[in-house]
Amino acid sequence: MSNANYWQRQLSRRGALRGATLAGLGATGFALAGCSGGNKNNGNKSAAATTQATGQATAAGTSAPPLRLTPRPTASIDEARVPKDGVLQSRQGAPYASINPYKGLDSGLLWGYTIFDHLWFVPTDTGVRELFLASSIEQPDPLNFTAKIKDAFFHDKPPVNGRKVKAADIKASFEAAANAPQVSASPWWKQSLDSISTPDDSTVVFKLKQIDAWTFTSLNGGSPISSSIVPQEIAVQPDFMDKDLIGSGRYQFVSHENGTNFKIKRFDNWRIKGEPWTAGIQYKLLQEQAAALAAFSSQQIDAVTPSNKLERDALVQKHGKSIEVETQLSASVWTIQGRADGVWADPRVRQALYYAIDRDEYIQLMNFGDGRKSGPVPPAHGRYALDDAELDKTVFKFDPAEGKKLLAAAGFDLNKEYELKYYVPGDQPAQFAQITQSQLQKNLGLKTKLIGEDFGTWLAKSLYGSQYDGFMTYPSLAYDDPTGYIAAYQKTNGVRPNSARFMDDELDKLVNDQKAILDDDKRTEAIREIQRQSYVKAAPYIPVFSPITSPTTWGYVKNRVIGRGSFGLFNGRFYIDKSS
Repeated sequence: MSNANYWQRQLSRRGALRGATLAGLGATGFALAGCSGGNKNNGNKSAAATTQATGQATAAGTSAPPLRLTPRPTASIDEARVPKDGVLQSRQGAPYASINPYKGLDSGLLWGYTIFDHLWFVPTDTGVRELFLASSIEQPDPLNFTAKIKDAFFHDKPPVNGRKVKAADIKASFEAAANAPQVSASPWWKQSLDSISTPDDSTVVFKLKQIDAWTFTSLNGGSPISSSIVPQEIAVQPDFMDKDLIGSGRYQFVSHENGTNFKIKRFDNWRIKGEPWTAGIQYKLLQEQAAALAAFSSQQIDAVTPSNKLERDALVQKHGKSIEVETQLSASVWTIQGRADGVWADPRVRQALYYAIDRDEYIQLMNFGDGRKSGPVPPAHGRYALDDAELDKTVFKFDPAEGKKLLAAAGFDLNKEYELKYYVPGDQPAQFAQITQSQLQKNLGLKTKLIGEDFGTWLAKSLYGSQYDGFMTYPSLAYDDPTGYIAAYQKTNGVRPNSARFMDDELDKLVNDQKAILDDDKRTEAIREIQRQSYVKAAPYIPVFSPITSPTTWGYVKNRVIGRGSFGLFNGRFYIDKSS
């Protein structure tokens, strides 16, 4: 095969442009991850790191004005006139337990988009692989490919001291990430990746165990976390990153205050000369939304995502044309995760839970009608999502009476109280949990006890460790491809068993088999069929809705990349210009 290999061709035929990021500014906010890995949304109630757009959205399942967001490419700008001394002021919604990208999804994502470089990335809008550090990729067959790398240098800090990036660093980085138990990685790293070899300093040879049509996407070999390139000296002792970070990305780590208020600065020896066009980024800890809105209005931070349309409209009324608002349908899905073992092993019990969920109520109470009901793959993913007409008869069916009959037939004990865990801080996770508690009690007579946990505890013990007896609630990450959502149905992600202890051989096989389908249309239909079967088998991951979000920036933040998924977060050409 030539460079125009299958993985470049397969998505370009899709046609539709669906991606949108907050601003291409740097990772200003994240939604929480689902089953293969998780993290907080930094209190920002958005999926800013990886949000998707759609051409038309329907609020609460009813008619609403279409939302239109035209992907906006980086403008042609006279670089000589660009002021490059600006520093982006960005919100941090919660303290990080560790700055080490191998020990937290929040730090892994933030530094993956800023401090570290990558071989390639696949934007959501085109699905065509973009080369970063790789200068070329040759692929003789689906199980083997070779990457040649460009000249690049690490940040000038000991023990690396600004040396040149070598192929051995990439091999060491991929292997370290694949074997780090706390890294939020997809099954690709264990089930598909076989070996990496480096015949010389500029050549990296990859061998796969099995065909995987999604090899290069951001959930797999193009992960902003797992594919981050770190120096070989640090890859073999990753605890070094507990105290400092050294990469070869466009920004260099400067400092932090106990996991907060990070400062990063321009890396002057970045492989793209003249970039980035900002002198750095400073993060300000603002855990409460009200504080973030106030900080935005006083220009202490340059971007914010309103929690709902009332907050959005208030900002527009207050600041008018001085701000820019992008209205988009997020690909994050608010999710109720149950269990499939113990008292929940009977599929009739799990099916009853589906019948108890009134999605319209969630959308109205949380987003004042700004949202769309979601199936397992959210509507922002277009062709991969099931049609509303089909979902209305299955996932969206609201029938509490039928749910009660199923519980009675299964002999379910309604006298016991079960845990319902959610993460803190942030208003919306608590609100979603409260609505869930109310609906389960009102519609099924099922009693739950709300338990809010700090994110690190929630992630390690509840989500990853499966230490809960009833439910967890969270917003999923807004994944760049549909496989992030269906990964929930696998028996293991290669490191940990299924968090909900949902062990279904047939569904697990369907998820694995779709990776080997090289025909776009057939693989799309396979993903749709997986979603249908997840409902038939009452998988304990109940999708509720995707919010409509409105990432907002001050107008002096120039040259944002809009409409390219999380690819926009690698933008090195945005800049701050308050002179106009």
